[in-house]
Amino acid sequence: MIRQKKIFFIYFFWIFYLANSQSKDLDSIYADILTMSDTSQKVDTLIQLNKLSKYTRPDFVEKALETAEKIYDINGIAKAYNAKGYMSRRNNRFLKSVEYYKRALGFLENSKDTMLKMIVLNNLGASLRKLNDDKTAYKYYLQGLDLAKKSHNEPQMARIFNGIGNVFVNTEAYKKALYYFKKSLAIELKNKNLKGQEYNFANIGEAYIYTKQYDSAEYYLKKSLAIAKTIYRRREPGIEYNLLGYLYKNNGDLVKAIYYYDLAIPVLEKQNIKRYVANSYINRGLSKLAFKKYIPAKQDIDKGLQIAKSIKSKENISLGYDALVQYFSSLKDYKRALSAHILAKKFHDSIVNVSAKNSIISNQILYETKEKDEKIKQLAYEKAQEKKASIRNFWLMIGIAIFSLVMLTFLYLFFSLRRKNKDLELEQKNSEIQNYVLKIKDLEQQMQHNGHAEIDLDAKLREMDLTKREIDVLKLIAEGYTNEQIAEKMFISKNTVKSHIKNIYLKLDVKNRIQVLKKIRES
Repeated sequence: MIRQKKIFFIYFFWIFYLANSQSKDLDSIYADILTMSDTSQKVDTLIQLNKLSKYTRPDFVEKALETAEKIYDINGIAKAYNAKGYMSRRNNRFLKSVEYYKRALGFLENSKDTMLKMIVLNNLGASLRKLNDDKTAYKYYLQGLDLAKKSHNEPQMARIFNGIGNVFVNTEAYKKALYYFKKSLAIELKNKNLKGQEYNFANIGEAYIYTKQYDSAEYYLKKSLAIAKTIYRRREPGIEYNLLGYLYKNNGDLVKAIYYYDLAIPVLEKQNIKRYVANSYINRGLSKLAFKKYIPAKQDIDKGLQIAKSIKSKENISLGYDALVQYFSSLKDYKRALSAHILAKKFHDSIVNVSAKNSIISNQILYETKEKDEKIKQLAYEKAQEKKASIRNFWLMIGIAIFSLVMLTFLYLFFSLRRKNKDLELEQKNSEIQNYVLKIKDLEQQMQHNGHAEIDLDAKLREMDLTKREIDVLKLIAEGYTNEQIAEKMFISKNTVKSHIKNIYLKLDVKNRIQVLKKIRES
């Protein structure tokens, strides 16, 4: 336990430093974490460590998943699959990310971790949008929105409104998109979340480009750019540059368009955001084509198309072939322009059908993994039941122990009172015996005064079947000695004195005093 606390201390101490250092520093902490016992804390720490690495260490997540499965930590398994989904999405493996997010949701089916559910639903919606499955994405966004409203979680509501807005951008319902982007922006402004404001200003600006409201688009995009430069002091905001380039390209200001694409491309390449890199190259090529710079235009279009194909970005592949149509048409090479047009149409049409295909593949993968996941969930359920039974048995044992203690205390008090009562009874009997002896002595004196022979007290008492020791005890009682004093004088225990007194009491039958006096008088 001390070792684990030490590791956690080291881990949190390094958070700030690691955010500004090389990933090699994570390895030493990872080695320390591996020495921890397998618990949910270990799983969470590994996943957090992967976040610090900016999601570049799949080995951290695999170890977290392995540990979570080993201890049947359902939430931990879901967190690991969510992390795997996010890493796949960053690497443009959207179909794989959908698989991981759906598996995470399967494990969260009966979980009370509402926050994690909302995060996974939002991530799943984002991946489905990249696969052009906007209908399914919208369904999952609504599930996340319902949870966010029930839990009054405004930050998650803002993120989901943003996602829904992007669904409507993809389906070209720009008015609805603007409605949801602005709802999201209102929350982010209220909560003073600059990063959320940046996203929404950029999305609103992009939507205004599609509706050809260029002044509004420029206003919102420059707001986004200003915030991005405030937040990201150590890197340039490549996506904002890309969108500004797209704005000026559509607005006809091609010089500004090329300027912003020139800014965007090196930044986006450094950030490895290939989808935007491809888009920037192709659009910069189209902008150069307008100035009849055919060779650099063709180079940009080919470069962008190559990147789009490498990540299977169908939107950019379609855009690239459309750009080639314009390029070959400007050269009056209509045969090659027609070939490019056919390819562009082919990819554009495939986008429409891709959601159904991807849905089938995703469902097949989930079907194949369902048996394993169900087994893990069943084992986790059994473990939880065992834990509940263990807790129940623990409290039952505590209850039995408390009851036993109460009963023992009661019995102790009962017998203590009883013993005290017996001692009081004996003391009372001692007093009565003393009275009897005094009466006998008074009787002797009266008889002597009346001329009778002296009464032998010892003989009288022996006739009443008292032993010598009982007679000695009786005499000492008559002289006023206490039980402790009698025990000390006769060199016997207090209990033996009590036993003699009890016998004397029975033999003299003190309850019938008249008979005792009568016996002594008649003897």
